[in-house]
Amino acid sequence: MRAEGFSLVEVMVALAIFGLAAVALIRLQGVSLASATTLAERGEAAIVARNQALEAWLSPTAPGPAAGQERAGRREWAWVRRTSPGPDPGTILIAVDVRGAAGQTIASDRLLWSRR
Repeated sequence: MRAEGFSLVEVMVALAIFGLAAVALIRLQGVSLASATTLAERGEAAIVARNQALEAWLSPTAPGPAAGQERAGRREWAWVRRTSPGPDPGTILIAVDVRGAAGQTIASDRLLWSRR
């Protein structure tokens, strides 16, 4: 008489493989969530950098260095604007960096200002 079905060893191996796959999927979801949060943060910081660069670019007089904070999303973003001579006479390169809580640059933007 022949018995049908799986042996206990086969069932245990299958459960071990399933368990490893489940743990891997849970870890992947955690990494995915962290990446989405980082991406959203960088997007908000990029908007702040663009806003500050455009504000300086629209200035009728030559912009200078500045620093400040702007609210975007649910937090305040610290930004620093630097200026340097542009490639052509009468132009100024505007560089805006948005900083994180630890002082690292999260986003930046560059524009070229010229007299109109």
